[in-house]
Amino acid sequence: MTFLELCQRLRQEVGAAGTGPASVTGQHGEYARLIAWVRQAWQEIQLERREWRFAWSQAAISVETAYRDYSAPADLDHWDDATLRVVGHRLRAMPWHKFRERHLEDSGRDHPSVITLTPDGKLMMDTAPDQDGELTFEYYRTPQLLADNGDVPRMPAQYHMAIVYRAMLAYAFYENASEVAQAARLGEQGITTQMELRELPDMTFAGTLA
Repeated sequence: MTFLELCQRLRQEVGAAGTGPASVTGQHGEYARLIAWVRQAWQEIQLERREWRFAWSQAAISVETAYRDYSAPADLDHWDDATLRVVGHRLRAMPWHKFRERHLEDSGRDHPSVITLTPDGKLMMDTAPDQDGELTFEYYRTPQLLADNGDVPRMPAQYHMAIVYRAMLAYAFYENASEVAQAARLGEQGITTQMELRELPDMTFAGTLA
């Protein structure tokens, strides 16, 4: 469902008056609240887990031998440390507070071995690459903001009703509608259980102790 369709479905589920909204912009009163609740619900769902599969992405940033700092993807939330590579070499991620103590000056090594994310959102390596190429890594994106009528949530379509049910809870609290709240909780729980099973990374367990 699109953002607009989610809002219309919410209006239908809670039995609000009318047949709209016809747009997610320029609304007032109850329709404006419905739209805001859908937008908020999607934000909340995304923030509840940092590694939803639908938030996963890949970066491939062109690097040159003259530079050791580069712009990070605008939607970077956090990367998968194990996937950091530059021109075929593995990189070790280091927090900025440690990096600035050890590698603020160019290390002068043959090729980069350490990378950090600076407070202003730049990627900085301990030295410049030894050849032109790419800096690559897998990462998880910052939450998507629904803004326009045709915006579609990143999550698979079969889970879109979770957004509607979460928004229904906000409506129920506002209207003090206990029956709506109960229906919303039951509906969201059923979808969320399936979503967590399929859209989160597989759990890994440590080996047995000797």
